[in-house]
Amino acid sequence: MIPSLTLLNTLFDSLPLGVVVLNARGEVVIFNREEARLARRSRDRVIGRTFFTEIAPCMNVQELGMNFTRNIGREPIDVTIDFAFPFPFLEQPRDVTVRMLSFDVDGAPHACLLIQDISAQRSIERMKETLTSLLVHDFKNPLAVVLSNLQFAREDPALAARPDLVRALTDADRSAHRLHSMVVGLLDITRLERGEMVLHRERVDLRDLVRQLVEEARALGRTRGVDLAADLPPGAIEAEIDANLVRRALDNLVENAVRYSPKGGVVRLRAATSDSGVFIEVADQGPGIPEIVRKEIFEKYVQVRKATDPRSDNRGLGLTFVRLAARAHGGDATVDCPAVGGSVFRFQVPARAPAPTAT
Repeated sequence: MIPSLTLLNTLFDSLPLGVVVLNARGEVVIFNREEARLARRSRDRVIGRTFFTEIAPCMNVQELGMNFTRNIGREPIDVTIDFAFPFPFLEQPRDVTVRMLSFDVDGAPHACLLIQDISAQRSIERMKETLTSLLVHDFKNPLAVVLSNLQFAREDPALAARPDLVRALTDADRSAHRLHSMVVGLLDITRLERGEMVLHRERVDLRDLVRQLVEEARALGRTRGVDLAADLPPGAIEAEIDANLVRRALDNLVENAVRYSPKGGVVRLRAATSDSGVFIEVADQGPGIPEIVRKEIFEKYVQVRKATDPRSDNRGLGLTFVRLAARAHGGDATVDCPAVGGSVFRFQVPARAPAPTAT
């Protein structure tokens, strides 16, 4: 082992994540202490052997192996993948994140695999998802009973003499419907994540969808002192979409935009075409989103919370639903924060549904 690798070996042994270093032939030259512990393999049985064919020949690693073979010594390598790594001596696969980086040691090309075991984290996430699904299903029936009884009470003619009671029942009914929407949204997020939701596509002019969104959100805007406006071209902007699913996703964007816009501000909706399809943008005049969390803002339970802003009560599921709905159509949802301020959320989908795959 040359001195440079000896120094690296000592350094890598002090790290709390697995490290495997390969030479240009793909042979293991460093196998640090943490990776030996996680993989339950002694260094003597690994050093000098070809990693991608002898140590880890499974299909999950082949993406890394092909990248290594194609680029080592030719192009810089920096690729990250997540996968379940099966072991014969473990009851469950080991969930890992692997980042492969290329570098030179005394002029010779090498690659370093940084391996982080996320099995415990993934196990907790799976338990949370299971618990959420169970709770949501259990909530639906009693919530339906609450809604039906509220409706029954509000239709009683005797309430005409009790405006205070009418207001109380109206507020309760509105909150119960909001809770019902949240419950249904949680169920649909799970179905979208698993690819189990069937889209009911129809040809829709997005201009009509935007007009409806603006008209129905004006009441919410008035309560917060925020106006709504639409920027629409003269010609039709048609797309084959599940109108109900898209409408629910855009409702989330509009509600967030109104919530975070300052009093006297304007929320603008724009529909247009692009090279990859059609899109609707929802722009607000709020504080914007820090760049560090813009990529994660669509993940579950991620939120931007400001201690000085009592309105920042989003639990991080609305934007998750937005992105999943867009991706279910073959599109995506993104956010941009212009230098002038505010946030612009874009919901983009192909104009045409993909052709059915042959079976």
